[in-house]
Amino acid sequence: MRGKRSRKLRRALDVAYTSKPLSGWGGLLPMQRFMEAIKVRETLRMGLPDGRTSNNKVDVVDYAIQFLTSVLLGGAKFEHIERIRADEVIRELMQIKRSGSASSITRYFGNLTQGQSEHLHVVTSDLIFNHVRRLEPGDVVDLDSTVFTRYGDQQGSSKGYNPHARGERSHHPLLAMSAKTKLILHAWLREGSASPHRGSIEFLQELLSRLPEAFRIRALRADSGFYSRAFMDLLEERAIPYAIAAKMSQGFTSWCRSRSEWHRVDDTTEVAEGFYKSPKTDTTRRIIVVRYTIRRQSEGMLFEVVDYEFRAIATSMTDDPASIYRFYQKRGDCENRIKELKHDFNADKHCLNSFAGTEAAFRLICFLFNLVALFKSAVLKDTRVTLGTIRTKIFVIGAAIGHSARRTILRLGLTRPWSERFDLLLAAVDDFANSTAAQLIESDANPVFEPPSPWSYRRTPGLLFVPY
Repeated sequence: MRGKRSRKLRRALDVAYTSKPLSGWGGLLPMQRFMEAIKVRETLRMGLPDGRTSNNKVDVVDYAIQFLTSVLLGGAKFEHIERIRADEVIRELMQIKRSGSASSITRYFGNLTQGQSEHLHVVTSDLIFNHVRRLEPGDVVDLDSTVFTRYGDQQGSSKGYNPHARGERSHHPLLAMSAKTKLILHAWLREGSASPHRGSIEFLQELLSRLPEAFRIRALRADSGFYSRAFMDLLEERAIPYAIAAKMSQGFTSWCRSRSEWHRVDDTTEVAEGFYKSPKTDTTRRIIVVRYTIRRQSEGMLFEVVDYEFRAIATSMTDDPASIYRFYQKRGDCENRIKELKHDFNADKHCLNSFAGTEAAFRLICFLFNLVALFKSAVLKDTRVTLGTIRTKIFVIGAAIGHSARRTILRLGLTRPWSERFDLLLAAVDDFANSTAAQLIESDANPVFEPPSPWSYRRTPGLLFVPY
């Protein structure tokens, strides 16, 4: 009868099992070829220490590739590395000869020394800097700090400024980011109770010493955590233009209110300028004062009340105040890099009891962040997409491993036109590989780095890992 609901139930699908190697991550192939083109495995070989003598040991480069692949696939903790061990397609695709367990990988990273962590960071950064020089010989550098909440008593974690989890322990990293290429140029992991400006001078000096000679910092932007006389003196000594948010003390705010010539930027923002001399120093610096109009009307009031909120920017630049204000406002884009580092790369969730091991893992994630940024720029031709989008639109593809004429074949579950688009993506990776081949041959002819000191198990007090 028309309109009567049918009582016939749909028959459930039958369940069967297959031992064939299948995976939902076949789209990792372009990323793997990209990593192979810029010789990531060879770079990790130079940076990772190994002094183990066991005949059954797993290659430390395979350890690192497992870890990086886990982060690419959304792994939020070291235990998620076990997904790679259970997926034969991913192991074959990423050229992992033998996979290690999550406990063996955490044991390896947990026993790295601070010197070995630094060596790994220098080697991986040099690979990125070679491509930064090719992509952009000069850029604006943004400095910022963030908070990684820790639930435990890990080395270096302590109570400090933590707006998202008040009273909890944390680490307090420092980051230097390139504005145009969206790369992380330098990274430190610091104690959670560290103030924003602690180590900022040494951080900048280390960054400047490691950047390629041809790379020029056109300007530097930073928040008020970097506002200090010694830091700005260093920038002026190195002739680096800067725009740094000033700390708004009571006396300084009164000085900002006393400005008389205001220039309107938009409906709610005005700017002025002046030269401020701190009572504690003899240095006079140019200050761009920003005045925000706040209008409010309380209940029972006939007219609205107009008030002002003041901000200030210390600068050595010679542009007009409105241009410097707009230039500094673009610094907010670096917050998107930090959000992506936390939410897509889970940089704040991979933590070990050892501080050096945690920093090594954090810097490897920053290295992977840069690899993905280069992949977006050179292959996808779009730096706006995030890793979460790439993971959904490219990496998630059904795949199976097969064999034909003694050759291993990766069969992807794509039909036209999706297969044609994927072929274009692989062609873009091949074009990038051909364009960088000459440069890589030249860099191989002049090795710079000494191998790191041998890895060995260290009985660190409080370390929760056991030896082999």
